[in-house]
Amino acid sequence: MNQGKMYNISWFPIVVFISTGVIILSLLGFVDWKEFSTNILTFIANLIVSSVFMGYGIYLLRKRREGKGYYWDDEGIVIDLKGNKVFWHEIEEIKYAVFHSSKSTVIHPHWRNHEKIAARHSRKMPTPGHSIDWFMVERAKEMHEELMKTWEENRPETNFFF
Repeated sequence: MNQGKMYNISWFPIVVFISTGVIILSLLGFVDWKEFSTNILTFIANLIVSSVFMGYGIYLLRKRREGKGYYWDDEGIVIDLKGNKVFWHEIEEIKYAVFHSSKSTVIHPHWRNHEKIAARHSRKMPTPGHSIDWFMVERAKEMHEELMKTWEENRPETNFFF
């Protein structure tokens, strides 16, 4: 199997999520412990939110160390860190998109394949498009350009009669 280049998770989201969690957790040092009973909900909320941010940052760090990332091969494109794949023959379009200043590569499967992809990925609801956010990927522009070249090579012939 001819696997393309692996594009790792960027350090940027790892550092941002862990730092945000640490900053929120450090805010707990400013809690007035004499009036703790009135601030208990704030304390619990800060603890939960900081844990979520740090947890996601650590999750991304673990995935990076495990060598997980985005790549494609002769069969299709790996669209998430779990290794879920969309096959070339299922894709209708791949395009560059900007959502509120966030850049992404969006993979649109043909509508006939939505249910099949959802079942294969163990999802309850089908997804009309799979987005690879550029802030999550090292060398995202290079990844997008190489993916577009590979997509042109692997794009199935359009058949208007099926």
